[in-house]
Amino acid sequence: LDSFVFPLVMEHHNEKINASGQDLGGEMLFGRRVGFSGTPSDLLPEELGQCQFDEGVDGQIYNYLTSEAIVKNRIVGTDWSVKSLLDDMIRADPPFHVL
Repeated sequence: LDSFVFPLVMEHHNEKINASGQDLGGEMLFGRRVGFSGTPSDLLPEELGQCQFDEGVDGQIYNYLTSEAIVKNRIVGTDWSVKSLLDDMIRADPPFHVL
């Protein structure tokens, strides 16, 4: 990363463009929006008003992410390292689909 990725992506530019979720979902870019996707929270663009949470959604997400039919876990020894975990993922059969 230090040799290849960071030098390219951290390169200095005289001008930088950035935006927050507030900016991207607000009226500055789009005059009309039909929704705003993201983690359920009240950090919505002010123009969209207060977040309307669907009842039970947090529980459904938790249930999905902990379902043994979808997610597997693995116990690693105390001698693990980031490199050893990544190496194990690279060699996994069947392959990992997400981290």
